[in-house]
Amino acid sequence: MKTYQVEIKETLCVTVEIEAENAQQAEAMVQEAYNNEEYILDAEHFAGVEFAAREKEIEARSRNQKRREYER
Repeated sequence: MKTYQVEIKETLCVTVEIEAENAQQAEAMVQEAYNNEEYILDAEHFAGVEFAAREKEIEARSRNQKRREYER
């Protein structure tokens, strides 16, 4: 039996309307407000979840090394 590491990634999302001279300024203004905790995202803003499994790195390397030794 192999060991796997499964990453769980949750995404929170909110759209903010702001008046600005251009897109870069709008993004900078919202980022600053976010950094100042003016926008707090929580479960209400849940947008999705992803799961990604990969074989545990140490076991995979060990098996690859054994395979290379066997092929010699």
